[in-house]
Amino acid sequence: MYKLTRLVTVADPAGVAALADEIHALATAHAAYRQLVAPTLVGSHFGGDLLAHFAFDDAVQRADFDAALAPLLTTPAVVSVDGVAYQSGLGGRSDPGLANGVYRVLLLSVDEGADPVVVARFEGETRMMPHYIPAIRNWQLSRADKAVGARRWTHIWEQEYADASGLMGPYMMHPYHWARIDRWFDPECPDRIVDARLCHSFCALEASIL
Repeated sequence: MYKLTRLVTVADPAGVAALADEIHALATAHAAYRQLVAPTLVGSHFGGDLLAHFAFDDAVQRADFDAALAPLLTTPAVVSVDGVAYQSGLGGRSDPGLANGVYRVLLLSVDEGADPVVVARFEGETRMMPHYIPAIRNWQLSRADKAVGARRWTHIWEQEYADASGLMGPYMMHPYHWARIDRWFDPECPDRIVDARLCHSFCALEASIL
């Protein structure tokens, strides 16, 4: 699948619902294979006020939709946008029928000069998280084809949970997270390869999109 994600920060949060309706209608008109357009939940960090995620059958459809979406995201009502275009990477689904859960996306930027062998090790350890953390129901780790926003986003780490507590508790507080994964992000650790500026965003999910 060819995916597009946008994290949108608006000047007036009261306008989120109207913007979401416009984006949803546009995505439907452009034959998005899957779409999720929802306000972010409390606890998101540089995650915007609105999380918009779409999947298409091919890169041309994605590009056409991206071009059509751009005018909606460059009005004075929009303060900033972070996002990525990418192809689906490796993933897993232990709960494909997940309903009324939570979707979380992390946009991160690996250092441009990082050793590819080290980057592959980081990716491998990240993909092992669901093995140790069963609260992660469905997941996918992908590399970005194109990025917009505050950083040169290189990776997209997506997960789905039964509820927000699965993300904020078993995921965030798990020993594998802070003992193995956090070192890639810690500026005081020699293994660090990821920029400290991240986009951690999550929202309610009616049905699985992974």
